[in-house]
Amino acid sequence: MKCIIIDDEQLARNLVESYVKKIPFLELIGCYKSGVDALAVIEETQIDLIITDIQMPDLLGTDLIKTLTDKPLVIFTTAYQDYAIEGFELEAIDYLLKPFAFDRFLKAAKKAHELFDLRKNKIDSPEFKPDYLTVKADHKLYKILYSDIKYIEGMREYVSFHISTGRITALMSLKSLEEKLPAKHFIRCHKSFIVNKNLVSALDSGSLILGEKSIPIGQSYKEKVIEAVF
Repeated sequence: MKCIIIDDEQLARNLVESYVKKIPFLELIGCYKSGVDALAVIEETQIDLIITDIQMPDLLGTDLIKTLTDKPLVIFTTAYQDYAIEGFELEAIDYLLKPFAFDRFLKAAKKAHELFDLRKNKIDSPEFKPDYLTVKADHKLYKILYSDIKYIEGMREYVSFHISTGRITALMSLKSLEEKLPAKHFIRCHKSFIVNKNLVSALDSGSLILGEKSIPIGQSYKEKVIEAVF
Protein backbone atom coordinates (compact mmCIF):
# COMPACT_ATOMS: atom_id res chain seq x y z
CA MET A 1 0.00 0.00 0.00
CA LYS A 2 1.38 3.38 -0.99
CA CYS A 3 1.06 5.84 1.87
CA ILE A 4 1.96 9.39 2.87
CA ILE A 5 2.40 11.05 6.27
CA ILE A 6 1.15 14.58 7.01
CA ASP A 7 1.99 16.35 10.27
CA ASP A 8 3.23 19.86 11.03
CA GLU A 9 5.48 18.55 13.85
CA GLN A 10 8.84 17.12 12.74
CA LEU A 11 9.13 14.74 15.72
CA ALA A 12 5.64 13.35 15.03
CA ARG A 13 6.48 12.81 11.34
CA ASN A 14 9.71 11.04 12.27
CA LEU A 15 7.93 8.75 14.73
CA VAL A 16 5.20 7.70 12.30
CA GLU A 17 7.80 7.26 9.55
CA SER A 18 9.76 4.87 11.79
CA TYR A 19 6.54 2.90 12.40
CA VAL A 20 5.69 2.73 8.69
CA LYS A 21 9.14 1.42 7.81
CA LYS A 22 8.63 -1.53 10.16
CA ILE A 23 5.50 -2.69 8.32
CA PRO A 24 6.23 -4.68 5.13
CA PHE A 25 2.91 -4.00 3.39
CA LEU A 26 3.33 -0.19 3.61
CA GLU A 27 5.36 1.78 1.05
CA LEU A 28 6.14 5.34 2.15
CA ILE A 29 5.84 7.83 -0.74
CA GLY A 30 6.56 10.98 1.26
CA CYS A 31 6.25 13.03 4.46
CA TYR A 32 4.68 16.50 4.45
CA LYS A 33 4.30 19.25 7.04
CA SER A 34 0.91 20.40 5.73
CA GLY A 35 -2.06 19.22 3.69
CA VAL A 36 -1.37 21.96 1.16
CA ASP A 37 2.11 20.53 0.53
CA ALA A 38 0.64 17.05 0.07
CA LEU A 39 -2.15 17.96 -2.36
CA ALA A 40 0.00 17.73 -5.50
CA VAL A 41 1.22 14.19 -4.80
CA ILE A 42 -2.30 13.07 -3.82
CA GLU A 43 -3.68 14.32 -7.15
CA GLU A 44 -0.78 13.06 -9.29
CA THR A 45 0.01 9.72 -7.63
CA GLN A 46 -2.09 6.72 -6.67
CA ILE A 47 -2.04 6.99 -2.87
CA ASP A 48 -3.73 4.14 -0.99
CA LEU A 49 -3.42 5.43 2.58
CA ILE A 50 -3.11 8.90 4.14
CA ILE A 51 -1.81 9.10 7.71
CA THR A 52 -2.53 12.65 8.80
CA ASP A 53 -2.64 14.91 11.82
CA ILE A 54 -5.80 17.02 12.14
CA GLN A 55 -4.93 20.27 13.93
CA MET A 56 -2.50 21.92 11.49
CA PRO A 57 -2.03 25.48 10.22
CA ASP A 58 -3.27 26.37 6.71
CA LEU A 59 -5.52 23.31 6.32
CA LEU A 60 -7.01 20.91 8.88
CA GLY A 61 -6.47 17.24 8.14
CA THR A 62 -10.23 16.70 8.10
CA ASP A 63 -10.72 19.57 5.63
CA LEU A 64 -8.03 18.09 3.37
CA ILE A 65 -9.92 14.79 3.19
CA LYS A 66 -13.17 16.62 2.40
CA THR A 67 -11.58 18.14 -0.73
CA LEU A 68 -10.72 14.75 -2.24
CA THR A 69 -13.07 13.17 -4.76
CA ASP A 70 -11.67 9.66 -4.83
CA LYS A 71 -10.61 9.31 -1.20
CA PRO A 72 -7.74 7.02 -0.18
CA LEU A 73 -8.00 5.19 3.12
CA VAL A 74 -7.31 7.51 6.06
CA ILE A 75 -5.82 7.17 9.54
CA PHE A 76 -6.08 10.31 11.67
CA THR A 77 -3.41 11.01 14.28
CA THR A 78 -4.08 13.81 16.76
CA ALA A 79 -3.64 15.03 20.32
CA TYR A 80 -7.30 16.12 20.48
CA GLN A 81 -10.43 14.04 21.04
CA ASP A 82 -12.72 16.80 19.76
CA TYR A 83 -12.46 15.66 16.13
CA ALA A 84 -13.29 11.99 16.70
CA ILE A 85 -16.90 12.18 15.49
CA GLU A 86 -15.98 14.17 12.39
CA GLY A 87 -13.13 11.76 11.69
CA PHE A 88 -15.42 8.76 11.65
CA GLU A 89 -18.02 10.64 9.61
CA LEU A 90 -15.28 10.89 6.99
CA GLU A 91 -15.03 7.09 7.16
CA ALA A 92 -11.54 7.08 8.64
CA ILE A 93 -10.03 3.65 9.23
CA ASP A 94 -8.86 4.68 12.69
CA TYR A 95 -8.38 7.66 15.00
CA LEU A 96 -5.14 7.53 16.98
CA LEU A 97 -4.67 9.80 19.99
CA LYS A 98 -1.11 10.98 20.51
CA PRO A 99 1.09 9.65 21.92
CA PHE A 100 0.47 6.16 20.54
CA ALA A 101 2.78 3.14 20.58
CA PHE A 102 3.79 0.99 17.62
CA ASP A 103 1.39 -1.82 18.49
CA ARG A 104 -1.57 0.58 18.35
CA PHE A 105 -0.39 1.96 15.00
CA LEU A 106 0.13 -1.57 13.66
CA LYS A 107 -3.45 -2.46 14.57
CA ALA A 108 -4.73 0.54 12.56
CA ALA A 109 -2.46 -0.29 9.63
CA LYS A 110 -3.71 -3.89 9.53
CA LYS A 111 -7.32 -2.68 9.44
CA ALA A 112 -6.42 -0.44 6.51
CA HIS A 113 -4.67 -3.30 4.71
CA GLU A 114 -7.65 -5.62 5.11
CA LEU A 115 -10.02 -3.05 3.64
CA PHE A 116 -7.53 -2.26 0.86
CA ASP A 117 -7.46 -5.94 -0.14
CA LEU A 118 -11.27 -6.13 -0.10
CA ARG A 119 -11.54 -3.07 -2.35
CA LYS A 120 -8.89 -4.33 -4.71
CA ASN A 121 -10.54 -7.72 -5.10
CA LYS A 122 -13.87 -6.04 -5.80
CA ILE A 123 -12.39 -3.69 -8.41
CA ASP A 124 -10.51 -6.53 -10.10
CA SER A 125 -13.74 -8.51 -10.37
CA PRO A 126 -15.11 -8.43 -13.96
CA GLU A 127 -18.64 -7.64 -12.77
CA PHE A 128 -17.54 -4.51 -10.87
CA LYS A 129 -18.73 -1.48 -12.86
CA PRO A 130 -18.98 1.69 -10.75
CA ASP A 131 -21.65 4.00 -12.15
CA TYR A 132 -21.64 6.80 -9.58
CA LEU A 133 -19.60 9.35 -7.65
CA THR A 134 -19.59 9.83 -3.89
CA VAL A 135 -19.50 13.54 -3.05
CA LYS A 136 -19.30 15.33 0.31
CA ALA A 137 -21.33 18.58 0.35
CA ASP A 138 -23.55 20.51 2.76
CA HIS A 139 -22.52 18.21 5.64
CA LYS A 140 -23.96 15.26 3.70
CA LEU A 141 -22.56 12.41 1.63
CA TYR A 142 -24.18 12.24 -1.82
CA LYS A 143 -24.24 9.31 -4.23
CA ILE A 144 -24.51 10.88 -7.69
CA LEU A 145 -25.22 8.57 -10.62
CA TYR A 146 -23.26 9.37 -13.79
CA SER A 147 -26.51 9.20 -15.74
CA ASP A 148 -28.00 11.97 -13.56
CA ILE A 149 -25.18 14.45 -14.23
CA LYS A 150 -25.99 16.92 -17.01
CA TYR A 151 -22.86 19.01 -16.70
CA ILE A 152 -20.31 20.10 -14.09
CA GLU A 153 -19.24 23.70 -13.63
CA GLY A 154 -15.92 24.72 -12.06
CA MET A 155 -15.92 27.75 -9.76
CA ARG A 156 -12.35 28.24 -8.49
CA GLU A 157 -11.95 25.76 -5.63
CA TYR A 158 -15.55 24.52 -5.93
CA VAL A 159 -17.44 22.50 -8.53
CA SER A 160 -21.19 22.45 -9.08
CA PHE A 161 -22.90 19.26 -10.26
CA HIS A 162 -25.99 20.10 -12.32
CA ILE A 163 -28.15 17.00 -12.03
CA SER A 164 -31.69 16.02 -12.91
CA THR A 165 -33.01 17.04 -9.48
CA GLY A 166 -31.11 20.32 -9.05
CA ARG A 167 -27.56 21.25 -8.14
CA ILE A 168 -24.91 20.06 -5.66
CA THR A 169 -21.87 22.23 -4.95
CA ALA A 170 -18.77 20.67 -3.39
CA LEU A 171 -15.23 21.69 -2.50
CA MET A 172 -12.97 19.96 -5.03
CA SER A 173 -10.82 20.51 -8.12
CA LEU A 174 -12.33 20.32 -11.63
CA LYS A 175 -9.03 18.96 -12.92
CA SER A 176 -8.89 16.07 -10.45
CA LEU A 177 -12.57 15.35 -11.11
CA GLU A 178 -11.95 15.25 -14.87
CA GLU A 179 -9.34 12.52 -14.38
CA LYS A 180 -11.71 10.37 -12.34
CA LEU A 181 -14.85 10.58 -14.51
CA PRO A 182 -15.26 7.87 -17.20
CA ALA A 183 -14.25 9.27 -20.60
CA LYS A 184 -17.00 7.28 -22.32
CA HIS A 185 -19.58 9.45 -20.57
CA PHE A 186 -17.92 12.82 -19.97
CA ILE A 187 -15.67 15.32 -21.72
CA ARG A 188 -14.22 18.65 -20.73
CA CYS A 189 -15.28 21.28 -23.24
CA HIS A 190 -14.07 24.43 -21.50
CA LYS A 191 -11.75 25.40 -18.65
CA SER A 192 -14.88 25.71 -16.47
CA PHE A 193 -17.15 22.95 -17.81
CA ILE A 194 -17.40 19.17 -18.13
CA VAL A 195 -20.45 17.80 -19.94
CA ASN A 196 -22.25 14.47 -20.18
CA LYS A 197 -21.66 13.52 -23.82
CA ASN A 198 -24.80 11.39 -23.93
CA LEU A 199 -27.01 14.42 -23.21
CA VAL A 200 -25.60 16.73 -25.90
CA SER A 201 -28.22 17.31 -28.57
CA ALA A 202 -26.56 19.89 -30.83
CA LEU A 203 -23.57 22.10 -31.61
CA ASP A 204 -24.39 25.77 -32.11
CA SER A 205 -21.88 28.58 -32.78
CA GLY A 206 -19.15 27.23 -30.55
CA SER A 207 -21.49 25.92 -27.85
CA LEU A 208 -22.90 22.56 -26.88
CA ILE A 209 -26.66 22.34 -26.39
CA LEU A 210 -28.00 20.22 -23.54
CA GLY A 211 -31.76 20.63 -23.43
CA GLU A 212 -32.33 24.37 -22.91
CA LYS A 213 -28.78 24.96 -21.64
CA SER A 214 -25.94 26.24 -23.83
CA ILE A 215 -22.42 25.30 -22.67
CA PRO A 216 -19.44 27.15 -24.21
CA ILE A 217 -16.64 25.29 -25.95
CA GLY A 218 -13.14 26.61 -25.27
CA GLN A 219 -11.03 27.14 -28.40
CA SER A 220 -8.33 24.72 -27.21
CA TYR A 221 -10.96 22.01 -26.55
CA LYS A 222 -12.99 22.41 -29.75
CA GLU A 223 -11.38 19.81 -32.02
CA LYS A 224 -11.32 17.13 -29.32
CA VAL A 225 -14.93 17.84 -28.29
CA ILE A 226 -16.35 17.68 -31.82
CA GLU A 227 -14.50 14.43 -32.51
CA ALA A 228 -15.69 12.82 -29.24
CA VAL A 229 -19.31 14.01 -29.28
CA PHE A 230 -20.19 14.10 -32.95
